[in-house]
Amino acid sequence: MGATGAGKRFVVIFEPLQSVHLHKDVGQVPYQLFKHYGYRSEIVCRKNETHYQYLDRDLKGLTLTFLKSSPLRYLLGEAKDIDVLMLFHITTKTIYAGILYKLLNPRGTLYVKYDLSDDEILYATWGHRNFFTQLKRNFLFSRLLRYLDLFSAESRGVYRKITKIPPQKKLHIPNGFDPDLPVRYGVVPKPFGAKENVILLVGRHGSREKNSELVLGALELIRDIGDWEVHFVGPMTEEFVATKEDFLERHPWYRGKVHFPGSISDKKVLFEYYNRAKIFCLPSRWESWGLVCVEALSFGNVLVMSQGIVSAPDLTDDGRVGFMVEGEDAASWAKMITSLMANQDLLAERSRTAARHFQENFEWKKVLEVLNDRIESLVHTRDADAP
Repeated sequence: MGATGAGKRFVVIFEPLQSVHLHKDVGQVPYQLFKHYGYRSEIVCRKNETHYQYLDRDLKGLTLTFLKSSPLRYLLGEAKDIDVLMLFHITTKTIYAGILYKLLNPRGTLYVKYDLSDDEILYATWGHRNFFTQLKRNFLFSRLLRYLDLFSAESRGVYRKITKIPPQKKLHIPNGFDPDLPVRYGVVPKPFGAKENVILLVGRHGSREKNSELVLGALELIRDIGDWEVHFVGPMTEEFVATKEDFLERHPWYRGKVHFPGSISDKKVLFEYYNRAKIFCLPSRWESWGLVCVEALSFGNVLVMSQGIVSAPDLTDDGRVGFMVEGEDAASWAKMITSLMANQDLLAERSRTAARHFQENFEWKKVLEVLNDRIESLVHTRDADAP
């Protein structure tokens, strides 16, 4: 465990916390700061579940504190003892909480994580609501900028295009993944030669943003995938269930080759799917990031992503470790999938570079090093300026 953040109390306020959030940035940023940099990390939330199933096994050392009243009332009693307060998004509630925290604890560090795919901050953009509401919002936003210490965006594209945050307060912090997690479940990433001819999708199939139907359309055009299999892992909407049944009815030769195992809550089983796969597809119309792609990279999966996804250049290293395909074009997807299935040497080479890309850019310890360094720098500056 690193010593740089030792003893600092790092608090995330995230009222809607559920178990599923613990393996996402909401849970992983505070946990990984505890694990690698020695922070006393805590999530403040509502008690939305009787038992947070991953907490004791996967995030031991992270504390949950359940709100008994409002976040503002919580801050009235706790702000002075919080070294770093982390909030998500820029909303009116976030602004009130952030300003209250800094008024009560001027020496504390206020950090806001922005995980949307917008190029600009719509909260402070004219034209999206009535004049007086926008006037109020712009005033609140200007107050937030006064007190904000750190602000991060996940993708390079969004980071570059956000101009409303002063550059000295901006950070590029992508979402990461902990390579120790699969090992804890007994799943060690396989070399490419031990993988199977599996194409994998993970998500909520049938939701408009995930666009899983696009891959079904590509398979219709391909018709013969040889000894390959395709697995659509994740929950399905009723509409998608009907779509996949119609697909299998019209293309019966795909039965036994195209699988729909549904939602998988067992992490070991999910990690085994990544471990088997050679190709991972994300045909989404939009994503704020695409955490499943980082998980896939950690297992050496070759990414095929819709080029319109804002994080696609980051995750594919501008096409050097994965592939970006035109969205909504089943023919382009069919052509890409067909060419990859036929070229095992290319897949093997891209699998190795994908795993290396993950290790160099998306392991949580490395991802959060810049955040820890900036927090330390702010603390040292305040200490130096103190009378």
